[in-house]
Amino acid sequence: MERNMRASLIMALLLLCTWSCTEMVNGQQQQQQRRQQQQQRSCRGQHLRAQQPYETIRSEAGTIALSTRQDNDELDCAGVEIIRETIERDGLSVPRFHNTPQIVYVVEGEGRFGVVFPGCPETFRRPPFGAGQGECQRRRRGSGQEEEREEEEGGSEEQRTRRDRECARDESSQKVRRVRRGDVVAIFAGAAHWWYNDGDKPLRIVAIADSSNYQNQLDKSYRPFFLAGSPATRERREKLGEGRNYGGNMLAGFDANMLAEAFGVSKNTAINLQENNQGRGLHIRVTEQRRRRPGQILSLAEEDTDDDSRPAENGLAQLFCNMRLRHNADNPEDADVFVRDGGRLNTINRFKLHALTHLNLAAERGVLRPRALFAPSWLSSHAILYATRGDARIQVVENRGRRVFDGRVQEGQFLVIPQFYAVVKRAGDQGFEWITFTTSHSPIRSSFTGRNSVLKAMPQEVVMNAYNISRREAHELRWNREHEFLILPPRQQDYERGRSDQ
Repeated sequence: MERNMRASLIMALLLLCTWSCTEMVNGQQQQQQRRQQQQQRSCRGQHLRAQQPYETIRSEAGTIALSTRQDNDELDCAGVEIIRETIERDGLSVPRFHNTPQIVYVVEGEGRFGVVFPGCPETFRRPPFGAGQGECQRRRRGSGQEEEREEEEGGSEEQRTRRDRECARDESSQKVRRVRRGDVVAIFAGAAHWWYNDGDKPLRIVAIADSSNYQNQLDKSYRPFFLAGSPATRERREKLGEGRNYGGNMLAGFDANMLAEAFGVSKNTAINLQENNQGRGLHIRVTEQRRRRPGQILSLAEEDTDDDSRPAENGLAQLFCNMRLRHNADNPEDADVFVRDGGRLNTINRFKLHALTHLNLAAERGVLRPRALFAPSWLSSHAILYATRGDARIQVVENRGRRVFDGRVQEGQFLVIPQFYAVVKRAGDQGFEWITFTTSHSPIRSSFTGRNSVLKAMPQEVVMNAYNISRREAHELRWNREHEFLILPPRQQDYERGRSDQ
């Protein structure tokens, strides 16, 4: 009997995994077809620009800056929208979900990130605000004198057990993750999530929302659905303070009586849910009295124990509840390309962060030393480059050999690079750091030069005739950079020429 039950369970898990893989493949095929249909016209013959997000939404404890597909032809070509968010110290970015999947990069600061998957257990026992222990943990670890005082004041053992159980329920939640500079975070469409800044500096994040993704069944616009907060005022660059509201508490749209009945609370409580944060916007400052008392500082190891490779109790837990949602892209030891005096490149794709398989998104974190060169190359997907430090001269060339961008990209600016457009970067005198988001979970990068050069992989006679050059020139073209890969350290003559070009 037990053997039959075990076999049935294994069969059910296999069927669930097969169904999940089939749905993912079908969804990605639909996404590619949809993206091609929607962007066929918008990607034709455009000139690219390095630009800042178009509008800003200000709240009590933070700001959101974004550019949408409606306002930006390049983003419309890529089928994405870009969001830059700043959360001030002790600021809470109110719970929300989106109609699109997102991939997020933490530019600066540290904090906490919570995401909810329906059906996963609330087994987390750490308070989200403050770095301390929960009230229940402090009570359990209290001194003997405190326990004796509880016995005198708290009544019977049964009452104390009930209070402990209620206290544990109050402190329980789904996983709360620690995030810090360099983290790449995957967020599913429809997954409610929140951010909290418990660090000493602003928490700055940048993200793309993939509105062409198959998970979005609404129109091609990015739509955030806020579970709390109040509408905030949008400021466009041309018309500051034009007064259009952004966001709003979804609960405010329901009838208070029906809301009270649904939650099992009083009507006054329901009205408070709808109105208590009026005027504070979408980033709320957590007041001292609403924070836990500080206690033992939690280390990253204590909080970041999620692992999508460990065994799970059922298919749901295996697919989502234990899934890793973050991977740090600023770790030099994890770099895919590391060149002394040149820089490094960290690729975060589905092989390093499996959650990206379901989103069909990925990221590249690049660091170039002063005057270093990132070799001419192209990606098999759209790419949205965001500069996080320094500046670089970047050139982008389209299929007809026409240069569609040639200029400097500075910190805080973004540049959309359409699929298969070739790009070259040279860092400025202060170096250059960037994050690139791609619209494929495992894009292929091809390079003109270096160890994996497409020209080196061709017969020498093909190169000679294609470019009408001598055998010696073809040999130099194919082999002069054979020991280098993508990132090329500056040579002295290159450095001097670069300074004269400025």
